[in-house]
Amino acid sequence: MHASGLAIDVNPVENPYLESGRVHPRAGKAFLDRSKVRPGMAARGGLLVRAFAAVGWQWGGRWTETPDYQHFSATGG
Repeated sequence: MHASGLAIDVNPVENPYLESGRVHPRAGKAFLDRSKVRPGMAARGGLLVRAFAAVGWQWGGRWTETPDYQHFSATGG
């Protein structure tokens, strides 16, 4: 999806990806507490998430098994 222009990752450190208990990138570990929203973080109901939703894109931070807070996609995946 990324190579096709249908997905983008925003601020990977502030919005890490969780997979099998691992944080990607490792520097993102400091941003796992999503209740303390800081600059650069994508947050449920926040400006970044709302802006992508307004054009029909979905946020990977809503995934329950492997949240990908940096990921936005036109296809939802």
